[in-house]
Amino acid sequence: MTEIRFSKPLVKALIYAARVGVHKASFLCLAVQLLASFSLAQQNSSGALDTIKLDPPPETLTSDMLSAEKGKHSVSGELRLEGMKYLTVLPESPQLTYSQFLSAQLSYVGENRWLENVADVGAGTFFSKEQSHLVVHELYTSPRTDSFRVYVGRKLNSWSQMDRDWNLGIWQPYYQIDALRPEEQGLTGLFLDVNRENFQLLGFVTPIFIPSMGPDIREDNGALVSDSRWYRSPSREVDFGDGRPMQISYQLSIPEAAQLAAHGGYGFMGRLGNKENGPWMVSSYGYAPVNALLLKRNIRVPISDPGVGVIVSPDVTYHSVFSTDLGYTMGNVRTTVSLLEDNPEKKLPDQDWAIQNIQGIRAYSAAIDWNIPQFFSRSVLLELNYLKVYGGGIQDIVSDGSPDDMTLYDQRMQFTNAIRVKVQGELARIYRRPLVTKFSYLYDYDQRGSMINTEFLYYPTQEWALVIGADFLGVEDENYDKTSFLNQYRANDRVYGGMTYVF
Repeated sequence: MTEIRFSKPLVKALIYAARVGVHKASFLCLAVQLLASFSLAQQNSSGALDTIKLDPPPETLTSDMLSAEKGKHSVSGELRLEGMKYLTVLPESPQLTYSQFLSAQLSYVGENRWLENVADVGAGTFFSKEQSHLVVHELYTSPRTDSFRVYVGRKLNSWSQMDRDWNLGIWQPYYQIDALRPEEQGLTGLFLDVNRENFQLLGFVTPIFIPSMGPDIREDNGALVSDSRWYRSPSREVDFGDGRPMQISYQLSIPEAAQLAAHGGYGFMGRLGNKENGPWMVSSYGYAPVNALLLKRNIRVPISDPGVGVIVSPDVTYHSVFSTDLGYTMGNVRTTVSLLEDNPEKKLPDQDWAIQNIQGIRAYSAAIDWNIPQFFSRSVLLELNYLKVYGGGIQDIVSDGSPDDMTLYDQRMQFTNAIRVKVQGELARIYRRPLVTKFSYLYDYDQRGSMINTEFLYYPTQEWALVIGADFLGVEDENYDKTSFLNQYRANDRVYGGMTYVF
């Protein structure tokens, strides 16, 4: 039977995961902190420190704030109902122009004489698409001890400030059915934590891997489709070089969940100094699976029977991660500079298959957070952040390690050379009730494009809020770097409105 090589790009996002990676790096910074931390272990902290307030104004209620107010043995949460309208109709998916979405966030803190139990989950449903989801951000239990804490379950930690500020998903996975609203999730396993005012030592080990997840993808008459504006279906017509396009049928091959989950990992984190006052340093190292699943595909298709289709399947590879944050907090101002490196392991596919070979990254960021307590008698949070990423390319390779003719992605990161300004706070009052504004402007020099996100929340009562917002994406030249994030999704400008209830 005659065979031909197939190398057309297949899937832009089978699992719309956070773009992540890891470069193998030295333990020097972490080792220095570990030694210094042990020397501080016997010291007692004295004096009250000024705490920087980096949260919304007092009346801008969130589930976290209500949980803190109620204390432990409490349940708090938020319900949100909104309608969303995209300003551009996609000819291939006109049904995705408008949607209605109901979401809920529920937090539980329970404590008895022996244990502390915490759960933080989210759920949502699109009425028009008949889609529902459940997300577990945190779910853990911990014996009540003073000097040393053990946590078992899923838990969020501050491994890297840059990773969380830019939603990179390198340390912790994300749930991203909406690329502009990623939901961070904790790692799952055993955590050993010594946490004091001026130092912290954290160890983590796990036999379980839960990857970043995105929009659901399904087969539909030989095509790969999704009910999401943040997914691009691959072309079904392929020119094999003879000038006659041929229709291709796609097939998904998803391994057993246990097969993907059976990948362990470990990590360490050390902190010196108090992040709320004066100088501080955080260094972390880990070895674990890459949170974004790799994509592999068969590259030979029988020319006599193209209906056999191209099989696309997820796979797992490991990486090592090293990150360091240096910061200084003075009053209401906090400055941070961060470094993050990764080194993904090269994984070779079987014969007649191609797989993504993700390149390591080295990323730098600098940030200033300024909480202005009296900005025209209002509390306002101002954030200025810059991100620069080197590397992070992707090259599909075949079984002998050589590059394939085509590549599914060419870049793992949404942003690689970006500056962002955020403003959040109560800028006005209407009938003596707060009007809270959230505004963000981002410009990426590599993509020559920008993104604006804005939202207004009016609180007629402390529990209810009316919401209206808009998101805009654009590029200066639509013919420049067509595969970049901002260029690919520049048609996803949208407006939305609704209401929230906080309890």
